[in-house]
Amino acid sequence: MKDIISVGFYLPTKEDDFIELKSNESLSDADLVIFCPNFDNARFSYGHNSSYRGKTSYNLDDSSRIVESAKHWNRELEAYLKCGKNLYILLSPKYEFYIDTGQRRTSGTGRNQKVTNIVDLFSNYKLLPFDLKVHNASGKKMVLQNDLVKSFYKSFEKELTFQAYLEPSDKYTELIKTKSLDKLLSIKFQEFEGEVIVLPYIETDRTDFYNEDDEWNADALKFGKKLIHSLIEIDKNLSSQEVKSPKPDWLNNEVFELEKAEKTKKLIQKNQSNIEKIRQENQQLESVLKAEESIKDLLFETGKPLEIAVIKALELLGFEAENFDNGVLELDQVITSPEKLRYIGECEGKDNKTIDISKFRQLLDSLNEDFEREEIKEKAFGLLFGNPKRLIPLNERKEFFTQKCINGAEREKIGLIKTVDLFFIAQYLRNNLDKEFQKNCRDAIYNGLGNIIKFPEVPKK
Repeated sequence: MKDIISVGFYLPTKEDDFIELKSNESLSDADLVIFCPNFDNARFSYGHNSSYRGKTSYNLDDSSRIVESAKHWNRELEAYLKCGKNLYILLSPKYEFYIDTGQRRTSGTGRNQKVTNIVDLFSNYKLLPFDLKVHNASGKKMVLQNDLVKSFYKSFEKELTFQAYLEPSDKYTELIKTKSLDKLLSIKFQEFEGEVIVLPYIETDRTDFYNEDDEWNADALKFGKKLIHSLIEIDKNLSSQEVKSPKPDWLNNEVFELEKAEKTKKLIQKNQSNIEKIRQENQQLESVLKAEESIKDLLFETGKPLEIAVIKALELLGFEAENFDNGVLELDQVITSPEKLRYIGECEGKDNKTIDISKFRQLLDSLNEDFEREEIKEKAFGLLFGNPKRLIPLNERKEFFTQKCINGAEREKIGLIKTVDLFFIAQYLRNNLDKEFQKNCRDAIYNGLGNIIKFPEVPKK
């Protein structure tokens, strides 16, 4: 019986085979390792963590734990693969965040002295001792590309979904792809002396898999046995594959050429060239599509994506708008109108709640800190862009800002803008050069300071 260890993944068995990502346990005793860099199953954070550029920014203690765990698993997985064993990775979503490096930068003097924490971008896939280029996207429909994982695919075909995909590489054997064949979901490749098999993520932490005592029930254990059997089947297939000797260089001499084989090679090369051309064209089209649809982020996004969408909408209205970060002060938007009116904008997206006073206070602080800068001669106006209840259909969203937020806006002459309103304005201006409507919208913002901004009706197309 193989000794199976599961790191970061809940494998439904009666065995004590689960290891947390934060653990320092060794893989030396394992015959087969399942590794899943899913931070949802990890407990790295115990304190308060902030947000930076729309991503979680871990404090120094939590950052140190994450970095040490990454070093540990890099060492353990490398040693495991160097023993010629096979590593099974479940493709969980890529989770990017910032870690505190422990370095500090000081600027200013006296009461104006500011201390800035230096952070680095990190991801859950840095727990692996090799590079996997992973992107997030979800779906269900997929097709088998290689019989190596046929047993696994057939066993879990109904349960399989994907939450991420991989960039292709010449060193990969492609195992499973999306139905349209444009995204890679499962691969095999050699690393050190072992084989790495990446499989679509399988959810086992399900309510229907637990009994009243919060233990695996019969359905879960049956599911776990089926999964283990499928992985062992892949292991057997890998072991039974014929290992051919590499071709010596002298075999490339034209004396040994086979006419039909050479013609087939040329056809393969031609097809590969066409495939690569189409792949590059699709990549360009996907980039164009992403840019074209990014304005939809005004309807459902939060954090950095919402900030970027607001900037694009403001530019369509004729404003100049950009993020600002001088290492001391960070602002969502610095906005200047053609009429030379200057605004500071803050964005807030809420899942199921109304925009409250907390972001309003942050905007007031930003306005004051901006005005303290030596080069600023006149205080900017404030705009709060709100996307409340962002996961709820538009017709079910009622209150956008709390009454306290509305009262504060009236007192401080802050403009409250619904990002939903901006979407329909941007949708129209994307296809219509209407300078009069642009000007009317800009005037509505300035004249509506102190209230929820009421924009002019969008002209009918």
